[in-house]
Amino acid sequence: MTKSIVGVTKCPVGIAHTYMAAEKLEQAAKKMGYEVKMETQGASGTENELTAEDIKNADFVVFAADVAVDGMDRFVGKKVIFGDTPAAIKDSEELINRIKDTPVYNGAGSSKSEDDSEEPTQKSGQQRPAVKQLLNGVSHMIPFVVVGGLFIALSIAIGGHATAQGMVIPEGTIWAKMNAIGVFGFTLMIPILAGYIGDAIAGRAALAPVMISAMVANSPDILGTKAGTGFLGAILIGFAGGYLVKWMNSWKVPKDLRPVMPIFVIPLLGTAILSGLFVFLLGGPISWLMTALQDMLTALAKNPSTSIILGAIIGVMVASDMGGPINKIAFLFGVASITANAPQIMGIVACCVAVPPLTVGVAASTRGKLFSKEESSASIPAILMGLIGITEGAIPFAAANPKRVFPSIMIGSAVAGIMGAIFKITDVVPHGGPIVGVLGATNNLGLFLLSIVIGVAVGSLLLIFLQSRAVKKAK
Repeated sequence: MTKSIVGVTKCPVGIAHTYMAAEKLEQAAKKMGYEVKMETQGASGTENELTAEDIKNADFVVFAADVAVDGMDRFVGKKVIFGDTPAAIKDSEELINRIKDTPVYNGAGSSKSEDDSEEPTQKSGQQRPAVKQLLNGVSHMIPFVVVGGLFIALSIAIGGHATAQGMVIPEGTIWAKMNAIGVFGFTLMIPILAGYIGDAIAGRAALAPVMISAMVANSPDILGTKAGTGFLGAILIGFAGGYLVKWMNSWKVPKDLRPVMPIFVIPLLGTAILSGLFVFLLGGPISWLMTALQDMLTALAKNPSTSIILGAIIGVMVASDMGGPINKIAFLFGVASITANAPQIMGIVACCVAVPPLTVGVAASTRGKLFSKEESSASIPAILMGLIGITEGAIPFAAANPKRVFPSIMIGSAVAGIMGAIFKITDVVPHGGPIVGVLGATNNLGLFLLSIVIGVAVGSLLLIFLQSRAVKKAK
């Protein structure tokens, strides 16, 4: 009898990794003789959703997820393989082969083997829980910053007027209202980031106390400071609040009081504790640290001698794991620069993210004889993903040929980052690639595109050179 596998894939942004991981797992499972159905929890919502019957009839469950999966309680009692999307994309067969050692999921964030002994869920290649919780907040935050940034950028570009004090939008105009809506998007970013870190730890009960406290931590008037605590405060509140609520959920309370715990007791006590902690103890030091960090990054970006180094470092980080944790660290620095009204760091990131997929796509499409048929056919999708700033478009090439692809895309991305720093490119949305320039999110479209073109040219020429040498040696 053919055995059955079901699974869920989910990445922080919910665009590329989610669907690539599902496709790779489906292909590998079918090749290995399994019936398979994969649910994707992406930016468009849940697709190909697993039914109760699907899960009941499945012999095994495979997770390829970088953030918290919705509906985990559906899989209690099933044999579950825990992995992340890079592992599924790179070697899905190896992930599925772990079935022989698969423990039974007990619903408490861990698994137990058949003899009921504890079995760690942390496997090789899987992200730590703290990383998943952080990326869960980041993935929910991104749409708010995108909308906020674009509304602000368009309102200034179309309705703004240059004055001695900078670009000013006349009050009472539609552009002033659009700008105000954009500011709302940025304002909501902080509580959304914190709230969904807490949600990944303790569930929905954490949302109210964490999100309210995050707003408190970013209100200088309440804190009595010159500035709020920014994204550092949001991250700290997300983790602290999540584990606080998780502890509260473990309290042994009378049965009659259980219904009021998540709607009254936990929000009230949680908000009081977290907000009080920041108002009376942590708000001032974190506000100072956040301001100092942002001042340092801004100074590095503005100084010609250090901006080149900063651009190169960010470029290497962006290309090193193409959407993974290192990439996300650079991304968070970029978001921090946006929220501090000094978006030079995000400008550098925006120049870099398009380079890896455009590099492999251009190289494979112009010199197809140096690449496999599969790589040549993947060149156009890679170019399209590069144009809209999806770095993951380079993953198939890097997985198949890491020794030549990684040096090429990392050097090309570093060059683009250096050019972006030299040209002082800014970006007011947390995304990159030519698309953000076309939408008016950058300060200089021509120089922004030039930075990307130079980086792609360097990267693709290097990749072609390395590929041609490999082909000659093979002959």
